[in-house]
Amino acid sequence: MGRQPNTAASGKYTRVADLARTARNTLFHRGSAECIRNNASPTCSATRPQKIVASVMQCALCRCEAQLKNSHVIPEFLYRSLYDDIHRFHQISVDPDQPNLFLQKGLREPMLCEPCEQRLSASERYMSLLLNGGVSVDVQRVGDRLHLSGLDYPKLKLFQLSILWRASVSSLSAFSQVDLGPHEERIRKMLLANDPGPTEAYGCLMFILMHQDEQLHGLIVPPTWARLLEQKAYRFVFGGLVFLYVVSSTPTPKFVSTHFLQQSGSVIIKLQQVQELRFLVDTVAKMHRLGKLNI
Repeated sequence: MGRQPNTAASGKYTRVADLARTARNTLFHRGSAECIRNNASPTCSATRPQKIVASVMQCALCRCEAQLKNSHVIPEFLYRSLYDDIHRFHQISVDPDQPNLFLQKGLREPMLCEPCEQRLSASERYMSLLLNGGVSVDVQRVGDRLHLSGLDYPKLKLFQLSILWRASVSSLSAFSQVDLGPHEERIRKMLLANDPGPTEAYGCLMFILMHQDEQLHGLIVPPTWARLLEQKAYRFVFGGLVFLYVVSSTPTPKFVSTHFLQQSGSVIIKLQQVQELRFLVDTVAKMHRLGKLNI
């Protein structure tokens, strides 16, 4: 669908992507992903056979001693658009000493026990359905903004929180810029209690990443932090979306928080042109200078 500035359209959609169609020929292709290297139960076990027996360690969420699953930080369904015909995607590093790699699974590490994996999977499933056609929501487009209603606030907010928290507890270098400090423990307790908290608690601005009239799905960028009106914010890019989390102990200005997911199940999402996001433009330019895009 082409851009329609200063016009409005409304209706019932089964996918958010119905208003921002999937990219076919874009800046980033299937099989390529930009990976920037910057600077509860005590007796649970894995359900699938492992080549190597998992060590008993402390689950990051429930803190029980258990055999840990090889957990994703970014859920696997958000990598699907990156895979080529033999189920590989290209991990590209801006570190000149790190080679580009082909991977067959998204980034994982031992993190959660089986019950905690299942605890977080409910919100992951909801997000997957929302993006891929299993949830019906009301959508109104006004200019470059989508006004969504009919969302499941607890499930979507818990999904947002789980991504932010997992990135903070992760030991992987791709997530090294996410350090929540005391907020990490607060969010852990919220997730453990299935408590999404109020709208203002760790609110997240959501954008649909666009290149002209097409949505950019084939891009995952490790998170970075920035300042938003003197508050710390973390930027994630995955699944054709940009998530911008505000992490602060002070209230977020009302004109910002009105764009967070609301407890009523509504949210405003901006259609954001990729060339307007300076941090992404700078990242691609750096990779080009290093010859990392010659693949």
